[in-house]
Amino acid sequence: MSVARFVAANGREAMRQVREAMGPDAVVLSNRTVEGGVEIVAMRDTDLGAVSATAQAYVPPAPVVEPAAIGDLRGELQSMRAMIERQLAGIGTAGAPVAVSDPLRESLFEWMVGAGFSGQLARTLLARLPVGYDRPAAMTWIRSELASKVPVLGNEDTLFAQGGVLALIGPTGVGKTTTTAKLAARFVLRHGADKLALLTTDSFRIGAHEQLRIYGDILGVPVHAVKDAADLRFALAAMKDKHLVIVDTVGMSQRDRNLSEQIAMLAGVQAPVQRVLLLNGASHGDTLNEVVHAYRDDAAPEGGGIDGCIISKLDEATHLGSVLDVVIRHRLPVFYASTGQRVPEHLELARGAALVERAFLTPRRGSVFADADVARRQLSDADESPARQNGADEALRSLTESADAVSQCVSELSSAQYGFDLARTLWQQRGAGASALRPMAQQVREAVCRDVNRACEQYVLALAATLHVPVAGRRAPQPMLHTLWLGDRTGMPLAATVTPTGRAGQAMGDADAEAATLRATVGAARKVVHLVDALPAAATLARWQQAGERWVAGARKTARVVCAGAAWKLDALADTLTFHAVGELPVNGRDAVQWLATAEVRVPEGPVRGRGAPEGGIDACLVIARLVDCASGELLESRYLLCDPALAGEAGQVARWALWSDAAETRFRTLRHAVDHFAQDAEAGNAAGASLAALQLGLTALRLEHAPTATAPAFLARLAGRPAARNAAGAPVPGTVLNEGMGRLLALLDVLENYPGRTGAPASPAQAGPVRTEAALPQLAPLGALQ
Repeated sequence: MSVARFVAANGREAMRQVREAMGPDAVVLSNRTVEGGVEIVAMRDTDLGAVSATAQAYVPPAPVVEPAAIGDLRGELQSMRAMIERQLAGIGTAGAPVAVSDPLRESLFEWMVGAGFSGQLARTLLARLPVGYDRPAAMTWIRSELASKVPVLGNEDTLFAQGGVLALIGPTGVGKTTTTAKLAARFVLRHGADKLALLTTDSFRIGAHEQLRIYGDILGVPVHAVKDAADLRFALAAMKDKHLVIVDTVGMSQRDRNLSEQIAMLAGVQAPVQRVLLLNGASHGDTLNEVVHAYRDDAAPEGGGIDGCIISKLDEATHLGSVLDVVIRHRLPVFYASTGQRVPEHLELARGAALVERAFLTPRRGSVFADADVARRQLSDADESPARQNGADEALRSLTESADAVSQCVSELSSAQYGFDLARTLWQQRGAGASALRPMAQQVREAVCRDVNRACEQYVLALAATLHVPVAGRRAPQPMLHTLWLGDRTGMPLAATVTPTGRAGQAMGDADAEAATLRATVGAARKVVHLVDALPAAATLARWQQAGERWVAGARKTARVVCAGAAWKLDALADTLTFHAVGELPVNGRDAVQWLATAEVRVPEGPVRGRGAPEGGIDACLVIARLVDCASGELLESRYLLCDPALAGEAGQVARWALWSDAAETRFRTLRHAVDHFAQDAEAGNAAGASLAALQLGLTALRLEHAPTATAPAFLARLAGRPAARNAAGAPVPGTVLNEGMGRLLALLDVLENYPGRTGAPASPAQAGPVRTEAALPQLAPLGALQ
């Protein structure tokens, strides 16, 4: 075997020497730059056969199936893409933001700037990035560093304990009045309404004082309007017995000349004043920077300053990194983060890690308002010749962005609350036969116990519906009882079963026995509350009572009950009761206050005539919920509920649970679709395992529909061939579409984990699943364009 080393002043001269010594078919083994020129190591092509004959066969590594492996693949592809794009688009210039020899830092720089952080902060942070980190480790390090630099309020009590005056300041439209109501509600819950008062200096906006007064009436807190410094001092003197006074100031632009007068008005107050600046999370970074300078320095030259800030409109922000960059730069403590209009739910105590994570998870569809570097690159891409836009570059770009989207989707679904990991495990085990059913059911029961303990306070809510399902070999559809359990805190779906009813359910098989065991497991973990549309039969109530279970039933306003010895229609009885405001709810886009009234009643077993009180019947607690428009006082909706007397002290919860039961029909449709979609091709011997896996996948879709993540629903919709862009703006992705997308995702994960060169062996038929792998592959190409 002849292997020779050739050194010359340049590559062309070295190749000439190779051709002269070994012929035109010589094989080049290496090519590198050395001192004095270029070194090429080559061998004759005739010797290559001898080397191949003695070489060891390559054994591929074992398949890696965890999301971390997909992340590694994504990082490698992104690094390759960065290097290729730099070569083609001429990125490697003197003005590059980070070292052009480090594609990892380049991609991280774009990642941070894309989230809204300034180039200055990104360069400073990346200069301190430890050597040897891969992309996932580097991203984790960056998140941790940013979170440590966001100053936050450690304890809410420290804000309220000081007392005195808490003044909310900021530009127009930033949400000061709504935030005032949210803070007031949080204070009342902790310290009571008698220790709080509200003031407003906003005499410019029409109805500003009236809006705050409505909130004050709901909370039982006095509200006063002041117009100047003298009024403010007089009002505060009259409220000296109050522990805290929250002032809603008039909104002023940071460029308004009267801004200094407003700050001076607060400075003239004798009581200690905490000035809290509201920053619009959806504003541009330069605007926010100017706002902080104006309110802290320009308008308060004598050191009035700002004690902290509240970030508002997080639900509207597209580049949340901008506001975090500003608070880091100005070392401005963040007290709260406002995520919507609901009072007081949409106000969270600020947490640095959560804010940073939200900044990077906020979905973005691409921006036409790019910085100079990105704009130049886009112009270069638009002008490049067709020869440079070759198929290989497009394939690499598509594969990189698809892998990134898959990894992000799997990462979001892997959160414990969605149960995707368990559903996927069951999906992979579904073809193992009847012997695997018990271990699979055991995994489900263990997961249900964990979920119930995490998502439930005292109760677990049960919804049930009987659906007629076509069955192979049967002429008539078979009635099947679908049961869904929800957590009593947020209504999150926790478990589901499907069992036959009637005569078909008398001969209980293994699957039905496991479903009965699951129901017993749920009942042992928490007390069950059945949510039904109408009052069930007395025998059913007796059975529930014997099992220690509770119930909540809907009722019509014309239904008759016995109260205080007299028979009443529910709507007539409602007019005699006292209602109490318990909070706000959105109703068809309108803010409404919910008012509740309760009464002990008895539901007669037979028809009631006149006002006489018949004997016998079912004792119940009547809960009447009225929703009243906050602005106009119009009655929007009345709801009549009958519940177990043991739930009389839980009227507010009962009203919330009834609202959650409104979506029961849609949820059962999603669950039924999952069973049909995932278990349709299962063999007869594996039907029980396939149905169990299908139920868990349907449950994951229900949980994702109930609490959508940042990007997973839209990505699953694209996989299903139904891009979210086709839906109405802001409309959630339907559960049936999530089911279809999840089927494609399972097939896509099989492809990514078993592609040649990664495992060396194709996926087995048992792993491929009923959703054809070929159906997922065409979806890869357009994903990059839809990011």
